[in-house]
Amino acid sequence: MGLRLLIATAVLVATPAAQAPAGYRSFQNKTAPVQFAYPTSLQEVPLPPTEQVLVAKLVAKEKPEELHKLHDRIYKTNEHQLHVFYFEGDGPATGVDAESAPSGPTSVREAMEQEGRVTTWEAFCKAFEDAWILTEEPKKPGVYTIASRTPRPAGVPRPVGYLIRKTVDHATFGVFGFTFDACLPLLQTQVTKVAGTLAPANEGAAARALAAIDRLYASGKYRAVATRKKARQDLAEGWKALDTENYLIVHHCRNEDLVRKIAREIEAMRALYTELFPPSGAMDQLSVVRVCRTMDEYHQYGGPPNTGGYWHPGNEELVFFDYTQTMKTMDSKAKRSLGNRKLTDEDTLLVLYHEAFHQYIYYAVGEVAPHDWFNEGYGDYFSGADVSSGGKVTKVEPSSWRIHLAKDMCEYGEGFVPLAELLRAERAVFYNPARIRFFYAGAWSFVYFLRTSKEVAAHPQWSQLLTVYFDTMKQTYQQLLAEPGAKASLEQKQVAGFEARKAALTKMLAGLDLAALEAAWRKYVVEMKDPWPDQRKKRK
Repeated sequence: MGLRLLIATAVLVATPAAQAPAGYRSFQNKTAPVQFAYPTSLQEVPLPPTEQVLVAKLVAKEKPEELHKLHDRIYKTNEHQLHVFYFEGDGPATGVDAESAPSGPTSVREAMEQEGRVTTWEAFCKAFEDAWILTEEPKKPGVYTIASRTPRPAGVPRPVGYLIRKTVDHATFGVFGFTFDACLPLLQTQVTKVAGTLAPANEGAAARALAAIDRLYASGKYRAVATRKKARQDLAEGWKALDTENYLIVHHCRNEDLVRKIAREIEAMRALYTELFPPSGAMDQLSVVRVCRTMDEYHQYGGPPNTGGYWHPGNEELVFFDYTQTMKTMDSKAKRSLGNRKLTDEDTLLVLYHEAFHQYIYYAVGEVAPHDWFNEGYGDYFSGADVSSGGKVTKVEPSSWRIHLAKDMCEYGEGFVPLAELLRAERAVFYNPARIRFFYAGAWSFVYFLRTSKEVAAHPQWSQLLTVYFDTMKQTYQQLLAEPGAKASLEQKQVAGFEARKAALTKMLAGLDLAALEAAWRKYVVEMKDPWPDQRKKRK
């Protein structure tokens, strides 16, 4: 999530390094381009690895007293927070950014990095144009008020911000913050004090910090060392990292046992993914797994609403949160919404198994994702995995998150998605908020049916459908990109991905009696054993 997606902005003043004022603490990342102190009432939230401008994001640990009457739902739309930024370029002079790359980006990550790169003050301000108005104070050069462009009726809390910037040589840096109008005086005080402590980084301290990270990998035990070092270099305060053969687990968990279990079991899942879906080539990329402490922290980092985890191909991270810790922070209303369920480590692992499949398949095929029925259906299929203490997947059970809706769909027709529609659905249709839960349940139950039904296993065509789809997609994608090879642009990859998915589905459906397959699928789901019958809603 780059600067362009933020709700508000601000800039700092470069002054000689000063001791942290009372109630403030020093920023701990010695490899950052600037150092400063920030209020102890704020906590550091990690920045995505593609971020090009922000140095730190700092969010209030608790709602400020000035906003205690503000409903939590409203407060979370514009939490009290500060941001420190830094970029090099032409400073405040008039101009536009140079063309980032004449040949265009070759990956989603490159595209995000290029889009988020800033070299002028005008380009920095442009990130705020749609939602905010920045106004420089007449008698205070470099100091800006930030006002929301959305008009508010009288008496309705108004989002506001404050910004201070400074330019030294070709570097522009500063601090900005945003909050609601009742808390603006506090925000202005905090921004001003942080700006007063802002100074260029200490090169000696940065060198020592980098040397300490280098020593961690001196043995040569791990591959993708440069990526591992960069991830450790960017760790936010309080976050830790754990290396495995194929992953780096970046986490903010109190439960170290859970972290070790995640590290062991994701490697077990990777072995199963590799067995079922052999990669097109060498799997050299390091897979980063980020585990946030709670659901709130997950959303502060950028987790989409109404999700339990996600794989981001641009940031190249699998992100989710500790469900047990989240349960401890939920209010009574949120707990009641769960009914008879309690969030546990099993939910955390369920999301891990699901999202880790998306991460694996993206790299295994070549930076392309299959149709969503295949991708999400298999993700939910793997979420039912049972991993032994020895690190082996022993069986795959039904999905506790999908089975009951899938049964209602197939038995009573509630939101049932016909097989032809499910298989052909592109992203906008599959993820339509009004029907997404039906598409997820349908995709899981269809994949589970094809993987576990004895009728399917005995059918010469049905038993090969998943293999035909995956192999055709993988082979077609590689063929389409054979000519450009390593020089293939992101646009070429996206076109090839679309054509590969289309070819895979066409071959899979060739000569297939969809009506017969759909009937067998529905019958199987209705009759399949439900391990959690007490959690299925009662029908009148």
